[in-house]
Amino acid sequence: MPAPHYPTLFSEIEIAGRRLRNRVCLCATVTNFARDNRITEPWRNFLIERAKGGVGMLVTEIIAVDPEAIAQSSTVTGFDDTNDAAFKAIAADVHGEGAALVGQLWHPGRQQLWHPTKSPIGVSDLPDPYSWTVPHVMSTAEARRVIEAYISAAVRLSACGFAGVELHGAHGYLIMQFLSPASNTREDSYGGDLQGRTRFVREIAAGIRARCGDGFIIGLKMPAEEGVPGGVDPDEAERITVSLAETGDFDYFAYGQGNFSLSLETHVPDLYFKPGHFIDLHKRMRAAAGGVPVMALGRIGSPELAEQVVADGHGDLVGMTRALITDAAWADKAREGRPLDIRPCVYDNFSWGEVHLGKPVAEHHNPHIGQAGEAHRLPTPAEHVGRVLVVGAGPAGLEAAWVAAARGHGVTLFSASDQLGGALRHEARLPGRAEIGRIIEHQQRLGERYGVEFVFNRTATAENIAVYDPDAVVLATGSSQRLPVGLQAGGAVVSARNYVAAGGAAGRATGGSVIAGGLAVLVDEDHGAALYGVADLLAERFSRVILVTSRPRIAGNVNHCSAIGVYRRLYGAGVEIRPSLETVGFDGQCLRLRNVFSGAEEMLEGVSLIVYATPRQARDALAGELEGAPVHLVGDCRSPRNLLAAIQGGHAVGEML
Repeated sequence: MPAPHYPTLFSEIEIAGRRLRNRVCLCATVTNFARDNRITEPWRNFLIERAKGGVGMLVTEIIAVDPEAIAQSSTVTGFDDTNDAAFKAIAADVHGEGAALVGQLWHPGRQQLWHPTKSPIGVSDLPDPYSWTVPHVMSTAEARRVIEAYISAAVRLSACGFAGVELHGAHGYLIMQFLSPASNTREDSYGGDLQGRTRFVREIAAGIRARCGDGFIIGLKMPAEEGVPGGVDPDEAERITVSLAETGDFDYFAYGQGNFSLSLETHVPDLYFKPGHFIDLHKRMRAAAGGVPVMALGRIGSPELAEQVVADGHGDLVGMTRALITDAAWADKAREGRPLDIRPCVYDNFSWGEVHLGKPVAEHHNPHIGQAGEAHRLPTPAEHVGRVLVVGAGPAGLEAAWVAAARGHGVTLFSASDQLGGALRHEARLPGRAEIGRIIEHQQRLGERYGVEFVFNRTATAENIAVYDPDAVVLATGSSQRLPVGLQAGGAVVSARNYVAAGGAAGRATGGSVIAGGLAVLVDEDHGAALYGVADLLAERFSRVILVTSRPRIAGNVNHCSAIGVYRRLYGAGVEIRPSLETVGFDGQCLRLRNVFSGAEEMLEGVSLIVYATPRQARDALAGELEGAPVHLVGDCRSPRNLLAAIQGGHAVGEML
């Protein structure tokens, strides 16, 4: 076998006497694929496909250790024999692919948000910071019963052929509630000083070691920075790490930041965080671990960065979740020196948001998550090839074009401008959102690889489409933002898309009649993440920015973790957020607003610019003018929705042509 292109990342490492083929690890990834607490084929496939894609060690999603730990019907049980047969089959398949399978053992403790009848149990009577749920406080005897539940679940997984377990002690769940001085106010042997607060997890690990043996991996995921006053800070994390490493019962440590307070933003650092945001913190923990391997994780997506993490001593293992959701074959493509073939993860946290809402995991440009053959899947050759004309160069049109071309069709794509990407390219010019542009770059590379003909500065008409005599036409002409009530376009009133599109380098828009230093009003009837990038831009250019929305709050279409960042940035920049207000009229300087609940009106005077983002209108008129070849509408042209719908709609049409 030729030497890998990232030699340190793809070197072997020994964990608990087991040799891992490389340092790439799938972190625990909730998929919501289970049904009635039972493993399903998609749950199984998600793991197996990433093993087939070259990952060295895979940590399953959460496995409930106790009946009271069940969060919802998609939580897999590990406290009875319900899933034993599936556990055995998955372990055999994953290990057969050359990877190691580790089960993540989990109890939410007071963080019981989802199940209507399960009783939240906790370390103390302090409320959960997210839901304000107040738990039943465990007695000493109850704590020992739960310890035994963890041990019994590990014994079960060992008997099913698992290589080990990871104890979930991060993000504010039960083990972390014991570890943190901010949540553990107990006065029995499981509270108080460091020795007391670590006793719960030490007794779990010692019990697993005694009953499962030295060759069974025991990992612990904990915070290096909890992000709350009096909680686990880096100094305390060092002390905990040193203490637990000295027991000899832990085979690796992984560090995930934050809890379910506002620090949850750091749990899945999005595109506003720098790549590898926490790796220096992990390097510090590695020094404290006394030779016990450390897994670095958090916004590590490129092979170059992953190689640096290991080569420079930030971690012995590299944990990934979102990058491996995006591309199950990430490891194989990196090892083979094909980094540009890796689907880019843009860290907008869309997949996390879907899971947080209780929906199955989904990702923009991976429509085959959880399907057999996902890892190395390519479009299948068309039975009958023909000529396909795609109108529109946004993500929906680009996706349809490259997929159709990969199937063997001759594909021509019309772009109305001199660039590809449509509105998504404009979004990538907004402050902090450059990462989004990697989607367009990836689609363009695939189009060029498979021979798509790109025609720039071409506005499509029925006549110039007919010249190509296509066998099929794909319309991906996008959408436009409708005017808010009481406003007229022109002058100081402009849509968010047009404002950014008219801008200069990096989206620092001139905005026509913008008076720098004046008052800008952003009318938010969209609640999408890109819109708040426009707010960031306005805050850079105006001395005063007011955001108004008719809803009681903002960021309704942004996942919870990233929404925390939206509020943090806007308040930090001095943007005034005014909820429950709708526009009534504008005379060029004074904007009339009305409270949607009380009907009370107010005036904003001295307005220099109004930028609006609203529910969009499909640009689909061309469809009614075309005759002959079948016409397929994709993306916003079919129904204005989100990026996932655009890309996966384009992909589906490309596969059916």
